[in-house]
Amino acid sequence: MIDLLTFVPAVAAILATPGPTNTLLASSGVQAGFRRSLPLVPAELCGYALAIAGWGLFLEPVSAALPWLKPALRLACAAYLVVIAWGLWSRAGSALSGSGFGTRRVFAATLLNPKALLFAAVIFPEAAFQTSTAFFQTMSVFAAVIVPIALGWIGFGSALSKPGFFIRPQIIQRGAALVLLTFSVSLGAAALG
Repeated sequence: MIDLLTFVPAVAAILATPGPTNTLLASSGVQAGFRRSLPLVPAELCGYALAIAGWGLFLEPVSAALPWLKPALRLACAAYLVVIAWGLWSRAGSALSGSGFGTRRVFAATLLNPKALLFAAVIFPEAAFQTSTAFFQTMSVFAAVIVPIALGWIGFGSALSKPGFFIRPQIIQRGAALVLLTFSVSLGAAALG
């Protein structure tokens, strides 16, 4: 059912690229540290699972009849990314408690991440959306790929916050905010153009 030789590298390449969720994972690693950021990994996985299931089972067929739906959703995602970017910028350098940016924020950013549409429409096999067994099998392979990549992003952020690192965490936070804003602008431009 799943061609692992094409599925795994495609998923890994897309997940490893910088994006809204990865930016939040790395930023949480900077602010809260590796261990306190670990609850963000299941939040990311749940966000992707729901978004991919939604796109694959419902929104993709509906958007064929409602061509305005995808641009409207992209604009909503872009607006949400602006809100997250503003929060990162305004709280840059301040200590955070708990797990950095919180599981709800990572879950929501992942749920709205445009990568989920790419996974549902291109990477996941069509059979994954035909039975629950096929979906869970495909999602299990997806989870096996996403967990080490998420841990890598958190670890990257955590390493950046070590004493002696030549860039201050505040600069990293504001840089992450600018990355999110860039994603927001490109997503909004794609929706309007």
